[in-house]
Amino acid sequence: MSIPNAKQLENAHAFLTHLNALNWVPLAELLSPEFKHQYLPASIIPPDGKEMRGKKDFIEILKSNLVGLFDKVTYGPPLDVIHGTDKVVFHLKSDGKSKSGKDYNNEFMITFHFDGEQIIKLNEFVDSKYSSAFFRALWEEAKST
Repeated sequence: MSIPNAKQLENAHAFLTHLNALNWVPLAELLSPEFKHQYLPASIIPPDGKEMRGKKDFIEILKSNLVGLFDKVTYGPPLDVIHGTDKVVFHLKSDGKSKSGKDYNNEFMITFHFDGEQIIKLNEFVDSKYSSAFFRALWEEAKST
């Protein structure tokens, strides 16, 4: 039986810390060169139209969304944590505000898959009803300006 790697749990928490601080370089250093991000559930079409993206595209979409669309988003400490062999799962909520003043209080389940101490895959499940309504409202706003 394998014992969960404490550094993996530490790196999952570090990911959130860097994300909240918009520290892109140290965040990217946590990700394997073969990193893949999957946005779920499949019923939601991500803003860039890609359900799966690599490391570079993932960092760019984070920058675009968190800097371009929002004044500030804070991802709260995990409400629940599951730590297994080469996997860490966080249930968490966000607290933020779009540049147009809309509250962004989403809910997430994030599964970090590890290869050693680096994150090789991240599955991001969002509250699909909330996300769809929030981003649809932003898109409608943008069209009318």
